[in-house]
Amino acid sequence: MADRARTRGIEKLETAECWRLLETTSFGRLAVINADGTPDIFPVNYVPHEGSIYVRTARDAKLLHIAQHPAVAFEVDDHDEHVRWSVVVRGDAERVTREDEIRTSGVMSLASWSPAPKFFVIRIAGRAVTGRRFPKTDGRVDHPRPFESHAAVEEPDDRGDATTHPEPIPHHHPVTTRRAPHTPHTPADPG
Repeated sequence: MADRARTRGIEKLETAECWRLLETTSFGRLAVINADGTPDIFPVNYVPHEGSIYVRTARDAKLLHIAQHPAVAFEVDDHDEHVRWSVVVRGDAERVTREDEIRTSGVMSLASWSPAPKFFVIRIAGRAVTGRRFPKTDGRVDHPRPFESHAAVEEPDDRGDATTHPEPIPHHHPVTTRRAPHTPHTPADPG
């Protein structure tokens, strides 16, 4: 799978590389589910620490949303002279209630770009971290087309095509079980 993605110019990143990239920037996007079930997204400053993302916040909508729907996604992307990359952290968000955690996380020195005061801290405990990187180009302009009646992924998944059967191994023959011919059992003559 990694080779197939790499040949298309997209490199799927290992978890350790995703966390390393998360440490290179301090601005991301927090996706939450609103109290009414609709999605929302907030640009936030953050600091990563020991498998979690820490975000400063005011007493605002983010706190209300995560209290009712703690499952969130957090996305960061950036680029340099040669590549573009993106990392997504999925997990549960909660308010940080301990002073020692605020101190050790490094969030106290995190400056917010927002002019509003940010006295509270949210921690996103990462359950899944994914990322990808690809060469920096001028971009692609593909000819868009409408969806057909079904929206199927064009590439096969890792399990292979369901219509194909595995090829036999050339130097081994299929194993068959043979039974001895069935002979009916006849009871002995009592007489």
